[in-house]
Amino acid sequence: MSYNKEETMCPAEHESERLAILQRMGSLTRMRRGTVNVQSFTKQRKDGSVVTQGPYYLYSRTEKGSSYSQRLPAEAVAQYRQETENCRRFKELAQQYILLCERLTAQGGEGKKNSRRRSLRRSSRRSRRS
Repeated sequence: MSYNKEETMCPAEHESERLAILQRMGSLTRMRRGTVNVQSFTKQRKDGSVVTQGPYYLYSRTEKGSSYSQRLPAEAVAQYRQETENCRRFKELAQQYILLCERLTAQGGEGKKNSRRRSLRRSSRRSRRS
């Protein structure tokens, strides 16, 4: 029998975890979608020797179904890598947040078919006037 910590957590623990995830998401302010890749090319000279050109750093992303790439200067690579890692981490935290909220929703709704209160209906009888 496996033990799942999340199944035994009380709603207050789930709520504190939810807030902690939101706080971590909020701390990620600089981000970029995409990846940073390294390119290098080999070229054969007329004399038969092989020369490697590069490395060249390439930032690539997809927007609205189209791919975009741009070369990066070496001094910008660390910043772009950090920003793309921040975006990846943000997406990971968002997925955790969704799963946690689904568990909270399932716990809050167990055993209930309809959690809305029913309003009292007014009588359709005519009011008596004397």
